[in-house]
Amino acid sequence: MQKKKLLRVVLVVLGIFVVLNLLYIFFNGGLKGGKSSGKVRNILTGGNIGVINIYGPLYSSKTVCDTLRRFNDNSSIKAIVLRIDSPGGGVAVCQEINREIYAAKDNGKIVVASFGSVAASGGYYVGCAAGNIFSNPGTLTGSIGVIISYFNFEELFAKIGLKQVTIKSGKFKDIASMSRKMTREEEVLMQEVIDDVQTQFVDTIVRNRETQIISILKQNNSNKTPDRTDVKEAVLKIADGRVFSGKQALKLGLVDNMGTFEDAVKYAAKTAGISGEPVVVYEKKKMRLLEFLSGSEEADSLINKFFFKGMCYLYGE
Repeated sequence: MQKKKLLRVVLVVLGIFVVLNLLYIFFNGGLKGGKSSGKVRNILTGGNIGVINIYGPLYSSKTVCDTLRRFNDNSSIKAIVLRIDSPGGGVAVCQEINREIYAAKDNGKIVVASFGSVAASGGYYVGCAAGNIFSNPGTLTGSIGVIISYFNFEELFAKIGLKQVTIKSGKFKDIASMSRKMTREEEVLMQEVIDDVQTQFVDTIVRNRETQIISILKQNNSNKTPDRTDVKEAVLKIADGRVFSGKQALKLGLVDNMGTFEDAVKYAAKTAGISGEPVVVYEKKKMRLLEFLSGSEEADSLINKFFFKGMCYLYGE
């Protein structure tokens, strides 16, 4: 009986310890992915490499943009590696991140992207702005396209006797309302918006991948010297939302190399002129609840750490 009571007490204490630590991390930014970028300088090798993890759906650009600016302003950071594992997100979010990537490149920083399991749609939108892209052969990437979807509950509302009353200032103010089908005029209007944003996506790829895609086009047709128009046509042919493996993306000029995160770090160090073993710097940041629930690498590491320590404590190891 005494042993059972003791075990219950230990489990309760352990549970409280885990909850308090999680609360600390969520609200005080206690999780570190490495050394703080503002305090580390690798004098012997000539510089550090800043790593930014971009995980999950891209709902906000603030954390990534803030970190890019800090790394860009830090003279000890010679290169930046973007570790991307994202299915995409908001177009404007990607454009804001891209602007900071361009600023870093203009400031002489080497920017390299490393694709994890998924770097599709907005994940690729962000990654294509990097100077060089590493992808695993089995990475799911591409999905070049834009989508808007909505639910139409008109028939359901009719069955249950529910009707939405709308008072609006203009005929398009309730466009995509769930209580009715869109009119033909509204569908045309929405398609124009989608097409315009899609053009922005394609133009971003052409801007950043022109040299690589021209090289691929030359290999396929040595009798013609491709130009930017040819590049755009090539991108438009595959910009229909389809997904590619990393290996397929390499053949299309969408990525530069097959390789892991470690390969990307080594390439960044070499390109930036960093000799020896590079010092990898992660920016201290808060882990948001959404990131925790979405299963980011930091969350997995945190869970494993507490689980392992807890089991060792219970079993006396």
